[in-house]
Amino acid sequence: MMRSSAFLAVTAVLVCFTVANAQTNTPITPPSGGNYYGGGYGVYGGGHASTAAEGRLRGMGDVMRSAGQANLNNSAAAINYSIAQRNQIENREAWTHSYFQMRQANRAYRAAERGPAATMEQMVRFAQVGKPKPLSAGEVDPVSGSINWPMLLQGDDFADQRAEVEKAFAKRAGSSMMSEDDFMKTREATEEMAANLKKKIRDVPSYKYMQSKKFIDSLAYAAGQPAS
Repeated sequence: MMRSSAFLAVTAVLVCFTVANAQTNTPITPPSGGNYYGGGYGVYGGGHASTAAEGRLRGMGDVMRSAGQANLNNSAAAINYSIAQRNQIENREAWTHSYFQMRQANRAYRAAERGPAATMEQMVRFAQVGKPKPLSAGEVDPVSGSINWPMLLQGDDFADQRAEVEKAFAKRAGSSMMSEDDFMKTREATEEMAANLKKKIRDVPSYKYMQSKKFIDSLAYAAGQPAS
């Protein structure tokens, strides 16, 4: 009878703690045996056994109490471990959810900053913006390849570069496309002309400087295009 009562008491306590903590999702601390079995000798109280039979019964009661307390402690440990695992999983899920929310917000912000994607027509127009103005037939003869240089580029300090460019454009007029070697020489010559022209920027009228600079840029661009 005593064994059944002790077992039922432990089970009732364990069930109460399990249900309560399943709702709160918090770890539990099981009560000690002394908190629900009374004084130093369990439910019987008193200082010692009055008879041998009573002593045996009290001993059996203590054994049952110890076993019940051990079961309660083990069950509490298992529940606490499960709660810890559940909390860890929930924390990982929350972190993952926050991470992808932040990525989505970042993509939306970048898209808003970029604005709408350019259409094909806009892309073509953008590509044309930085392209130099094509040279007219009065500036470069399409038949002979002769070049009508602006006044600032007719000086002796541009003579070597003019000769290199004129030779390449004359050959281009006869074969439609400039060879790779002539193209590289023309590119080098026009870069040298632009550098020499820049040294004169304080000494010449600004409109004449810009006219000559644009002419050099157009020559360099035309060197890579077929003769019209």
